[in-house]
Amino acid sequence: MNKHLTALVIKFIVIGLVSVIILPIFGRFSSGQAVLTALVLTLIAYLFGDLGVLPRYGNVTAVIVDAITAALVIGVADWTFNGVITLNATGWVLALVLLAVGEWFFHRYLAAAPVQVGGEPGEKTTE
Repeated sequence: MNKHLTALVIKFIVIGLVSVIILPIFGRFSSGQAVLTALVLTLIAYLFGDLGVLPRYGNVTAVIVDAITAALVIGVADWTFNGVITLNATGWVLALVLLAVGEWFFHRYLAAAPVQVGGEPGEKTTE
């Protein structure tokens, strides 16, 4: 399987588990809305945080950027689906902390199994 696809599947599983558990319990997300939010967050965070920020600025900065991205995507999704922000403070803290921890380990995985991020093979990796 393509390294990007493998990385995306792993990232989606982590984000999806957190989203499907936390968002419906602490906010007014349906399971489907939580999965859709996880899918959008996975794609945005992978393209921006993992392929853009991580190779240039390292794991700590990428985790911070991923947490900010998660907060924005979850907030926009909540507003879009419900017309207001329904996720309570406990839900926000749990979701963002769990996602940040998951991202920390995901970035370590990317460093161990580098994914091509440059334009040409061998040009640049997440190492």
